[in-house]
Amino acid sequence: MKDALDVHRSLLAREVPHEIVRLPRPIASADEIPAASGLPPQRCVAVRIYHADDKIVATLVRAGDLPHPGAVLAALGARTLRPASGEVVNRVTGFAASLVSPVLLPDDITVLADSCVGLHEVVYAATGEGGTVLGIPARWLLTTSRAQVSELCSPSIATVDLDEELEAEILEMPPRSRSWR
Repeated sequence: MKDALDVHRSLLAREVPHEIVRLPRPIASADEIPAASGLPPQRCVAVRIYHADDKIVATLVRAGDLPHPGAVLAALGARTLRPASGEVVNRVTGFAASLVSPVLLPDDITVLADSCVGLHEVVYAATGEGGTVLGIPARWLLTTSRAQVSELCSPSIATVDLDEELEAEILEMPPRSRSWR
């Protein structure tokens, strides 16, 4: 199985700025990175592996999130989508299924990244082992992983209903200015 040393060597060979960070306690899944590191989930990346039609696809999302199946299907132009089993993930990625690193994925795996992954200067992801995480500038992660960026998850911040705001503004206007004649 691939591990932090493999990830580190690969990134060094490509001169990609990064750091391997030792966690204060081991984790069993990339979704545990925020709790173990004290980092906000928005800065932590998890890899989800799927079968889309007859291809293997990796999605990069915030830790704890799952991509919306319709968004993944639309981004790929695929008709079917199902999660890959842990056994398949281990075999095709070379990483432990719950700790797949977004770098060093085989070239035949299509990689999609949720657009929110690029919102932070530095993000943290699994290295294939439970005691460390990869700290890497988001732009380098997206480039190194060959990711196609798309809207895959719902936003982490509440959206604003512009219709309600507009209605409130109209009601606050003096009656004479509400007329559109």
